[in-house]
Amino acid sequence: MPARPLGANSKLVNARRTLGLHSQAGFADAFEEHARAMGMRLAVSVRQVRRWESADPPFPTPDYQRVLEDLFGRPLSALGFSATDAACEEPMGRAWRTFITDGPERLHRLMRLEAGTATVRCYQTMFIPGQLQTADYALAIILMHDPALSMAEARERQQLRMERAQRLFRGGRPAWFIIAESALYQPVGSPEILAGQLDHLMQVVSEHPHVRVQVLPSGAQFTASTPCLILEPQRGRYAAWLEQFAGSLLIDRPDDVEHFGATFDRLHTSALSQMASHSAIAGWQQELCGSIEFSANLVGSSPATPEMTIASKLRSSALPWASGTAKYPYPQ
Repeated sequence: MPARPLGANSKLVNARRTLGLHSQAGFADAFEEHARAMGMRLAVSVRQVRRWESADPPFPTPDYQRVLEDLFGRPLSALGFSATDAACEEPMGRAWRTFITDGPERLHRLMRLEAGTATVRCYQTMFIPGQLQTADYALAIILMHDPALSMAEARERQQLRMERAQRLFRGGRPAWFIIAESALYQPVGSPEILAGQLDHLMQVVSEHPHVRVQVLPSGAQFTASTPCLILEPQRGRYAAWLEQFAGSLLIDRPDDVEHFGATFDRLHTSALSQMASHSAIAGWQQELCGSIEFSANLVGSSPATPEMTIASKLRSSALPWASGTAKYPYPQ
């Protein structure tokens, strides 16, 4: 059987084969074991090895440099890494951690990052991710997070969020979302708004094959407490965007971003398949519509005025699970 063709970084591929490491997974395992022997706890995924063996390998950070050179007994230059691009240790020319507090600036900064990104990976723990939200759902979330906002300010942020969604659908770039099951049940705005959001989510996955959605079921073997968006603003260079209560945290240190990537991989293996996820979303949407109809027969409601805030709707007895008129339903 002919040997497989070498990767673009043939120096590194040859070096690992010389050590008897004939697969990228074997390389990753050997690297981690060697790092432990050197007194360091470093994680390496097959994705990271693939980047190192690509045509434009990212320059390793100092700890990774030490292990690579000790493992192979060669300098990095002999392993296909260019020492001239030392700035790669800070991939996008910024500090490794940037905390952004201003609301509009957070959205604009995120949109600039997303504009040139090659891939999108996101896991969300409480709500439907922003790029998959309807206008009504987005407005409800915005006012829920900051009830002091004027309606004009909330509408401005809502419009920016809708622009993010349109860019995702037009661009055709691969996008992968993992959503906690509880986000499908979270009463946002009103039952009607949530039902419309779930209907929109099913429409997205059916019309846009480049958008992948999986549901992480309650009781999954692995979960994450903090939502995260992983972007690829430059080829082979990644950044993690974390939403915090008082602002957003942008992280682009390779070691840290790799941790979030590994978390995403574990969430993927714990989540439902795409087909099962779509069935779960559809099943809950049907249950919710039935709950809305049942509630309407028991609780009368007057039309909301334009001045009525989403926050007041959240306190309204129109929510069947808030009023006690209906059980909190789960899909079968």
